Amino acid sequence: MENSNYSFQSTEHVQPERPEFLKIICILSFIASGLMLLVYALGAMVLGISPETIDEIWPQIVEGYPQFENVEGVEFFHQVGMVSIYGLIANVFSLIGVIMMWKLDKIGFYLYVIAEISINFFSLNINTGEEGPQYGSLVFSILLDLVFIVMYYMNLKHMKGKSINA
Repeated sequence: MENSNYSFQSTEHVQPERPEFLKIICILSFIASGLMLLVYALGAMVLGISPETIDEIWPQIVEGYPQFENVEGVEFFHQVGMVSIYGLIANVFSLIGVIMMWKLDKIGFYLYVIAEISINFFSLNINTGEEGPQYGSLVFSILLDLVFIVMYYMNLKHMKGKSINA
């Protein structure tokens, strides 16, 4: 009689090991996305402020920030609220992209890139009473996003496309 020591191998799909570097940048992105979702959600709440209330508090805002002297308060609050809604939506997509990359799904990278780049351009239309948009914070945001995009790109080789059998 033959000795039949068969080693049974699992036919389940084994998820490849996630590199430490990818874990770290995903965790940082989870934290940043959570904070930004909170900030944008709070910013979107200004859409619920009545025009009468804005008219009451606007002189105090102008007193603290004289550059808003030539800005219409109701319009400004509406712009901030709408930018916050757009930012909230884009951050949800960014977070979905990070979750997909956490699961080593390559399409998450592309979703993340589109969402992060688009977030930066929503605030350009807010009227702050100055001559034009202020590009200093925009440049910093874009550079920070590019750093994360490059770090994720360096990990793209560990991600796979969506499996048909999954």
